[in-house]
Amino acid sequence: MYRRWLLLSILSLGLGGLLALVAAVARTPAVYKLVPPGYFYHAIIGHVDLAIVGFFLTFSLLLWQMTLQKTLTVPFYFSTLGLVLIALVSFLGMGRGISNNYLPTIDHPLFWLGALVFFVGFWLGAFLLIRDAERGIFSEDPKEHLASLGVILSILMFFAFLTSIPKAGSRDELYLFYERLYWAPGHVHQFINGTMLLYSWYYLLEKQGIKISLGRLRYMSFFFLSFCLMYVLLPIIFGDPVSETARRFTDLGYALGLGIPIFFHIFYLLKNCRTQVKNLYSISFLISVALYLLGVLIAYAGVLPSLLSHAINPDTGYSGMKSTLSIPAHYHGVITSQTLAFMAVAYSLFVSYRYTSRLSTITIPQVYLYGVGMFLFVFGLFLAGIRNAPRKTYGTAFTDDPFALASLSLMGIGTLFAVIGGMLFVLYSLSLLIKGSTAQAQKNY
Repeated sequence: MYRRWLLLSILSLGLGGLLALVAAVARTPAVYKLVPPGYFYHAIIGHVDLAIVGFFLTFSLLLWQMTLQKTLTVPFYFSTLGLVLIALVSFLGMGRGISNNYLPTIDHPLFWLGALVFFVGFWLGAFLLIRDAERGIFSEDPKEHLASLGVILSILMFFAFLTSIPKAGSRDELYLFYERLYWAPGHVHQFINGTMLLYSWYYLLEKQGIKISLGRLRYMSFFFLSFCLMYVLLPIIFGDPVSETARRFTDLGYALGLGIPIFFHIFYLLKNCRTQVKNLYSISFLISVALYLLGVLIAYAGVLPSLLSHAINPDTGYSGMKSTLSIPAHYHGVITSQTLAFMAVAYSLFVSYRYTSRLSTITIPQVYLYGVGMFLFVFGLFLAGIRNAPRKTYGTAFTDDPFALASLSLMGIGTLFAVIGGMLFVLYSLSLLIKGSTAQAQKNY
């Protein structure tokens, strides 16, 4: 069953990667007309939901099962059906795309069913693991502690969704409806991602022969738990989950509840790591940390001025980050940090599950291609955002600024590198999985 979860997560990443290429082409000068304007939004939504939500959560479920030594069968079938329906609607361009945050939505019955079935599988898996997580949360072993923390946060994510349902409001304004519905649980999801990013970093150090104990650092998880518990209550306390006050609180939660503990872990990890330029796990760890720090610095640069200005003079209001390409620059730095780390963990699992006795020499160039590509992508978005290039916008008609156009071209080049790196990972992974499954079937026969 672990192998099936691994295959499902990689297929989800691969399908999302294809849609990412479509979305990037639609924002790249000279070639954007290759993509129909309406399909651009389906591509973005499908990319996020498959390559980020689907891949991260299914791979996290796999790691939780491995660490807590339990097998989840029924949740697998729910998760698979959900992702199939989401992919079908996204690729066929069905329904109306709503570019809300956290779980961008296609307003179509098959998409709703797919999202519902997928999360039923995810939350069912979390509830089935909760007793093991209650014991593991006190462990000083990084993997056991962080896997347990991830499970508990997933339960809080479920309750945050429940408290958000009555506050979603009318479907007359679909964007606002879905924004309210997913705002609180979406924020908890980012804490789950942060937890599993830390898990993967400790895992990669362990693969280099560096085994370390958390010690008192495990108490930093109190920040994760306390803020996520407050996110469960967010719709109740503030009434409107996306009001200015609620947004200010959630941004503060990211800065303090998520960012500060991760910085402590990064310091501890870097203090104990060894740089080995020819070691797959060492390079993956270092590039992943660098991508994360780049994304976080962009966020702090965008949020802190507004927070400080509002603290000094409350009459100025709170705006957070401007709605430019700086926002996707931030979260792509953070998200692809986790994608890269998960790729390296997956390479290790191929050996552990005996799909291969020795990894191909293509793995290190693949990591560099994806990592460098994402650096260029993030820088391109950030530089375009400085010139107020809007996010979630088709084409380049919104500007004739040479600097912004050059930045978007840099983004396009980075996308090409990253997609090549991503597809190399997916194709190599699928070749190992298919060969391994065929060999196992022949052996059984």
